Amino acid sequence: MNFDTLKTEWDNENTPIHIPNTIEQLKKSKHPIEKLQKIMKKEFFMQIIAIILIAFFPLQFGFSASQNMIYYTSYTMFVVIASYYLSGFYTFYKQTELYTGNTKNSLWKIYHELKLNMERYQSFGFLLLPHLMITLGLETYIVTEGKGKSLNELTDFHLQYLILAVLIGTLLYVVGIVFWTRYFYGRHAKQLENILNEMDED
Repeated sequence: MNFDTLKTEWDNENTPIHIPNTIEQLKKSKHPIEKLQKIMKKEFFMQIIAIILIAFFPLQFGFSASQNMIYYTSYTMFVVIASYYLSGFYTFYKQTELYTGNTKNSLWKIYHELKLNMERYQSFGFLLLPHLMITLGLETYIVTEGKGKSLNELTDFHLQYLILAVLIGTLLYVVGIVFWTRYFYGRHAKQLENILNEMDED
């Protein structure tokens, strides 16, 4: 059999190349992870910038020296907590960069780390609330004093209104954090979960 005959038989071969479903699914999983990386990269820098800008709030609101001491004590605690959170956030981001989509186990690891970081993300948002309340309290004091009044002069109706406003504001803030987390990160976690479920069924 000469070379031309071998070539002809080779060209006539129509055997399809079969790619396992699991490999295809692992390749699909790369897409939500890439989108996740883009969101995390943008948000990481936005959070750092926001933390820096928050430090200048007393200048913007015109806090007094005693109010500055209260504010920056709260701000220092917030920065410590934020540093711990951002460190974990950055570590998770680096883990997603190492993901190659070669194994199902690595995809499971990314999925579970994503779910864990979603919980951390929400907790970080909740921990910002006390600092936010202190800032609003100081600003309320300034506004009240500016009108020539004292917080001690507030009537029971005003106090009840203030407490109700704080409760509603806190509830809306908590719901907002949960919604924000699910919108930006939950959908990617759901995509990964669907891919993993499909792989388990095959």
